[in-house]
Amino acid sequence: MLTVKTAHILFISFFILTAPFLPASQSVAQGRKAFGYQNLQNHDAKPYHFGFSLGVNRMNFALRPVEKQFPNIRNVFPEPDIGFHIGIVSNLKLNEYLDLRFVPTLAFGDRYVEFYTGENYSPNEWEYIQHLEATIMEFPLHIKYKSARMTNTRAYVIGGFKYTHDLASMDELEGDIYLAVGRNDIHYEMGVGFDYYFYYFKFALEVKASFGIGELKRRVAGRDIFYDPIDRLNSKTVMVSFLFE
Repeated sequence: MLTVKTAHILFISFFILTAPFLPASQSVAQGRKAFGYQNLQNHDAKPYHFGFSLGVNRMNFALRPVEKQFPNIRNVFPEPDIGFHIGIVSNLKLNEYLDLRFVPTLAFGDRYVEFYTGENYSPNEWEYIQHLEATIMEFPLHIKYKSARMTNTRAYVIGGFKYTHDLASMDELEGDIYLAVGRNDIHYEMGVGFDYYFYYFKFALEVKASFGIGELKRRVAGRDIFYDPIDRLNSKTVMVSFLFE
């Protein structure tokens, strides 16, 4: 299975290879004689188009602890980490300002749940740290609301829902673990972005946040002291994406 470290290396390598084409494409457009010339004038008139996306993410949990005190575990909280994702863009035009988008994505990342034995959040009190590696297949369906085009730029907002399936969640059962998480979840998402029309393609920078609806915590046999202090465990992710269409 592709590790997060390997995915980071692939992402950095891809960005290094593609980055030189962005200013080159823009310089071609600036060389046009007409001031304010619009690149890709018919791009948004297409009934549908495709592309791909890649980016970085910050996976974490929204953790609500049980109010009462437990003798062995006094405090518990989540810790995020940085991951990587890549996806395929499918865009259906609804009208001049609305698009329907389906962007199946494969996301890699890591999350942690830290259990403290003391009352203070001091590093010397860390007793147990649960590492939860994630390899998530995402199937989001979004509505994209666009502003009027300003020469070669558009702003937009995006929102919708997605179904996720974590391919790595059950792998944690192979080791000595304290807490497991479920494979399947439903998220609602919202975000903002900017479209930039270059001479050969459209590039977008997009930031969105997703919040899981389903309960993720799963009991591990003989580990109730780690399961019981958590009242609810949900997923939350922030994603920064670079889209080429």
